[in-house]
Amino acid sequence: MNGYLSLLILLLHTSISFGQSDSTVRSPYRVHRSYELPASLVVLGTSFFGYRQLDRYAKLNADEVSQLNPAHINAFDRPVAFMDPNRFDAAQKRSDRFLNISIASPILLILSKRVRQNGLDVVTLYTTAHAVNNLLYFATAFSVRRARPLTYNPGLLIDDKTGNAKSNSFYSGHVSFSTTAMFFGAKVLTDFYHIRGWKRIAIFSAAAVPPILVGVNRMEAGKHFRTDVMTGFLVGAAVGIGVPQLHKLSRKTDRLSFQPQFSLRGQRGLAVAYTF
Repeated sequence: MNGYLSLLILLLHTSISFGQSDSTVRSPYRVHRSYELPASLVVLGTSFFGYRQLDRYAKLNADEVSQLNPAHINAFDRPVAFMDPNRFDAAQKRSDRFLNISIASPILLILSKRVRQNGLDVVTLYTTAHAVNNLLYFATAFSVRRARPLTYNPGLLIDDKTGNAKSNSFYSGHVSFSTTAMFFGAKVLTDFYHIRGWKRIAIFSAAAVPPILVGVNRMEAGKHFRTDVMTGFLVGAAVGIGVPQLHKLSRKTDRLSFQPQFSLRGQRGLAVAYTF
C-alpha cells in the first residue's frame, strides 16, 4: 500500500507542474460554505446513530437463517457464499485498513498549492460528498433486506449467522465510501489542473485500486456479494465525481443551487435545484 501512496504523491507533484503555482488560482467550483459545510457535518454526525440503528434493523434470527438456501442465490453471486470462514477475520481487517487509507487519501491534495488556496471549499465539497453518500446508503440499506453471504455459509455455526447486521448486504458501504473518497480526490486534482486524456485516465485508474481491494476483501470476509460490491463502486464513483461536477456547473450558471433540507421528522440532507 505504501507503493500506491507514493504513486499518488507522484501524480500530485506531476500535476502541480501543469500550472503556475505562484499566483492565486480561482476555484473551479462554486461552494456555499455557509450552509453546505454545517449541513453536511450534521448529516455525517447523525450518521453514527444511523449505523447503529441499521445494525439492529438488519438482524436475523435462527428461523430466518434456516430458510436460506444457497441454490436461491444467482449464479454470479453464489460462489461468495462458500468463502473460507478461516479467512474472514483477516479479510475484514484488510478491508477496514484499505477503507481508512481511502478516506484519508484526499489529505494528499494539500501538497498542491492550488488546492491549498481553496482549501475550505475543497473540505466543504469532501464532507458534502460523503454526506450525500451516507444518505444514499441509508436509503438503500434500510429499504433492501438482503442476507449477507456468510449467513449461507455451511462452514459457520448458527450463532455466527444470527444477530445484528446480518441482512444489510446490499450494497457495500465500505466500497462506496472508499470509491467516493478516491474518485473525489482524482476529480478535484484533474479539475484544478485541467488534466485531460490519458493522464486523466491514469489518475482515475490509480484511484480505483483501493476500492477494488476493499471490495475483494469484503467478499472474502463473507460480508458482501459481487453485485453488492459492484453497486457500491458505481454509487461511490457517481458521488465522488458528481458532487464536484455539480458545483463546477454551478460556477458556470446561477440557475444551479444547493440548499440544506430539514424535514419535520428530523431527516436531514442536501437539495439540488435547477431553475429553468
